[in-house]
Amino acid sequence: MDPLAFPVLAGTVLTEAVKFLFERAGAVLDRRAGRVTAEEREQVPGQTQPLLARPTELTEERVARITGAHAALRVYLSRPEFLQGEDTDLRELLGRLRRDLEEVYGRRLPFGEESKEDRPGVEISQRTETLQGKQVGMRVGGITERGRARVEQDTGVIEETGEQVGIEIEGTIG
Repeated sequence: MDPLAFPVLAGTVLTEAVKFLFERAGAVLDRRAGRVTAEEREQVPGQTQPLLARPTELTEERVARITGAHAALRVYLSRPEFLQGEDTDLRELLGRLRRDLEEVYGRRLPFGEESKEDRPGVEISQRTETLQGKQVGMRVGGITERGRARVEQDTGVIEETGEQVGIEIEGTIG
């Protein structure tokens, strides 16, 4: 995973980003465990609209990743001296957790000076129980240096006649 998926943050902004993701992960896990109803919206400071978890996105695999990230962030929050914006492992952890939470909430979660416009690109998420034909996540003519493409595909069974392609690109990336 590209650690640049999560911006380099420092000081208070980094601490607030870690706290935000830790709290959101906790809220998602509370909903999954039934301690809070899935339909209850989260009023979150700094967010223009309340967040609503989508139960269908709480797959076992995603819940396991969120649980692991939540535990790791607990360590970072208890030992703030470990919070370093240049820490590649931390940025990868935050990037993965943000992606999972964005899938669960169905919306972007920007941090720091980052905005939706700062991250041009396309994200595709496909779920299929059984695949018999061809499934292509994205077909593009090329991607610029600033462009970003992400395809997440989850398929139960790919039949003998099935083919799953994440991205088909004509030309070069960058």
